[in-house]
Amino acid sequence: MKDFLIVGFGLAGMSMASVLERRERSFRVVDTPTPDAHRVIGGMYNPVILKRFSPAWQAHEMWQQSVKTYRWFEQKFQQTFIKPFDIYRILHSVEEQNNWVVASDKAVMNQYMLTPVKPNFINGIEAPYGLGQLHNVGRVEGELILAHYNKYLREQQLLHDVTFDYADLVIKEDHVDYHGEIYRHVIFAEGSYIAHNPFFNYLPMKVSKGEMLIIHVPDLSLNDTIKSKVFMVPFGQQLFIVGSTYHWDDTTHLLTAKGQEELESKLKKFLKLPYTVMDYKAGVRPTVSDRRPLLGQHPQYQPLYVLNGLGTRGIIYAPALAETLYEMIVSHKPVDEAMHIGRFKQHYQYQ
Repeated sequence: MKDFLIVGFGLAGMSMASVLERRERSFRVVDTPTPDAHRVIGGMYNPVILKRFSPAWQAHEMWQQSVKTYRWFEQKFQQTFIKPFDIYRILHSVEEQNNWVVASDKAVMNQYMLTPVKPNFINGIEAPYGLGQLHNVGRVEGELILAHYNKYLREQQLLHDVTFDYADLVIKEDHVDYHGEIYRHVIFAEGSYIAHNPFFNYLPMKVSKGEMLIIHVPDLSLNDTIKSKVFMVPFGQQLFIVGSTYHWDDTTHLLTAKGQEELESKLKKFLKLPYTVMDYKAGVRPTVSDRRPLLGQHPQYQPLYVLNGLGTRGIIYAPALAETLYEMIVSHKPVDEAMHIGRFKQHYQYQ
């Protein structure tokens, strides 16, 4: 008998597996080989909502916990995955300048937002009202971690690229049987594919498509990120990721003319240098109706659990939430009602 079966190997599944490995729990991962948002990880860690200069829900607290997992991955694979940089938010009015100063004086925000507002110093960037500077932020190379850990778990014969068959899951009171193997617990970490899960598809999950461009700007040497209506994130050799869009009516993984036009239109409002589009990425994000994560135990089938709904700040939330779910399962620690799936129990119809 194994302790855990993890279904899905994106940010959530990867984080859950790392928790179990560090706790020396036996586990196996089953992952359907499909493209999704968990394969396209923007990776920015920034606890500040830059549209209205406010803290993202529990992002500061969860990042303090999640960063320990990324440090563990760095030690395990002897690579640097956490890339600190500053973010410069282009301000668009005197009112935004004033709002920046007011917000930067608040608890938590004062750990990230610097004052005074900086006059524009970046050649080729238009910012007549100056720049608000964020520090203690940066990027985690989530896709690279995922690739390394995927390879490692394959070598240990702990990860299998096969489609999970829900009909083959035999559920008992305190364990499950799947293809002849016995597991105490099953954790579904499937991202947007929760819609196909007959046990958890009652949860109010939406999907939005996000598109990003990779551009080359030969005349711009910048190691920090620019944020206006879109982000412009550097990753070396004058290459930048530009993103992202939110489309609710298209869930393919293809770049659309509409998406590229939207990104370039917003980009050209502040980037006044020539650039070349080198590549694109697109993925589907799982988003919950109340914009909070989903984790907890199935209301009827006790061995089944879910970890999902990480949203746009998944790189911040995933490891901390995996720890939270583990402590709930093993130590029966209560979970904040704001993220527990019990808040949607009225949607479930008992079988």
